[in-house]
Amino acid sequence: MERVLNPRYDATDRVVFVSDVHLYYEGDAYLEQFLVFLDGVRERGTAALYVHGDLFDFYVGPRQGKRPFYAPLFERLRALVTAGVPVGILHGNRDFLMGKRFTEAGCTVLPDEITLQLGDRTVHLSHGDQFCIHDTSYQFWARGVLRAGPFRFLVRNLPVPIATWLARRYRKVSARKFKKHATGRTSRLPTVLDGVKRLVEAGAHDDVICGHIHHLATTPIVTGERSATLWTTGAWEEGPNFVLWEEGVLALRRFDPATRAAAAPAS
Repeated sequence: MERVLNPRYDATDRVVFVSDVHLYYEGDAYLEQFLVFLDGVRERGTAALYVHGDLFDFYVGPRQGKRPFYAPLFERLRALVTAGVPVGILHGNRDFLMGKRFTEAGCTVLPDEITLQLGDRTVHLSHGDQFCIHDTSYQFWARGVLRAGPFRFLVRNLPVPIATWLARRYRKVSARKFKKHATGRTSRLPTVLDGVKRLVEAGAHDDVICGHIHHLATTPIVTGERSATLWTTGAWEEGPNFVLWEEGVLALRRFDPATRAAAAPAS
């Protein structure tokens, strides 16, 4: 029986948050790993699944989604929804053109940032790239120009091979920038902290869940008289992981496709 997304969950609900899976075309074993994860979500009586950005290495619109390679993904998402597990989709910086194929599978495409109530905790959920407030070139190009209506229209209507080539070129530029930016740092956590603090200062959030920086960790945020916990997901290339709300508690989890079990990440 299909259910709709509910922005309020209590301690008896199980809610899963996942991002930065980075599925790539013809990565069959990698796709299968995520499909096993989705099966586990369905089998464990989950109240909702939220995919908060960068499900794909890049996604250039519905015509990419129609490729036979991706059919098992949309079939599993439809199976989740049909089984009574609503799926919420938030855009990431690599896949901000998600839409029609996901709604056809029964998923709900959500705004880039949403607020949820988990028990008595107010939780902000997003991909997280908007928190990189000091990277002005990224905010202008990636979140401004590339997501503007004219560019989105252009990419959606280009032949898939050309749109894919452009996306790969952009990913190479982005990867070089990341490598340069990460030199001498253990993580990209510092790049989002000021943006998260600004969010916490502006409203009463107990928790912030995001991805983007590929840093699996919980981080206390204290600013002025307000405090919150930042939950950041890691990139799946470094090990499948997710954030879990279960028995009234938020926790980071790693997923083992071989055993279909989840465990706390090593500290």
